[in-house]
Amino acid sequence: MAGSFAARAAAALRDPWSLVLTAIGAGSAWAVGLPVLGVGAVGAGMLAAAAVAGGALSRRGDAPPPIELIRGTTQEALVTELQGYHRDLVDLQRSNLPPVLTASAIEAVSASDRAGAVSLQVAAAVDSLDRAIGRAASVAKRMPGSGEVRGSIERMIARRQQLLGKLTAAVNGIGEVYTGLLELSTTAQMAGMGTDGLDDVHRVNDSLDALRGAFEELEADASASRALL
Repeated sequence: MAGSFAARAAAALRDPWSLVLTAIGAGSAWAVGLPVLGVGAVGAGMLAAAAVAGGALSRRGDAPPPIELIRGTTQEALVTELQGYHRDLVDLQRSNLPPVLTASAIEAVSASDRAGAVSLQVAAAVDSLDRAIGRAASVAKRMPGSGEVRGSIERMIARRQQLLGKLTAAVNGIGEVYTGLLELSTTAQMAGMGTDGLDDVHRVNDSLDALRGAFEELEADASASRALL
């Protein structure tokens, strides 16, 4: 998957029209006053769109392709971070855990696996917003006095920030669950599991319940964002 995307990206870089469109999009974003990071995301999004479009032409009639995220973005980094926590939780579950933690570890692995799938959808929705912001910025450059165009851009930027903020909090929550289980496992092996330890297990389980709700909400938000684009 990564190789095919890299090949299409290289082809897009060789295509002068792709480069022209990318430059226009990034320049337009700068012209309407987007922050530097936003300008970079717009440019990357437009170049990625050209690469993905090229791949779509070669896959006509095939099954839907897997989700391919724009490389080097905040959303891709968050997905990668969550995948790392999932691997850590799998390793922890397979270790010599005290029986009282086994069920919690299994639940944490299941929750992080589901969270990984949702995080891909959310990151893809943010990618779509980046591309849409780039296209809208091109319109804004031609219509600098249009409050409607500017308002659309601002709403999309606000939606992007909301999705990234929720995704960041949810990924951090998975990390906290992992470190909590790691601490409990280490403590139990050293000194046994007392009453306080059991209370901590209950807190970890409560955190897992809250995380499931957070990712369900994120999945709904991502679906709503895609429906608007």
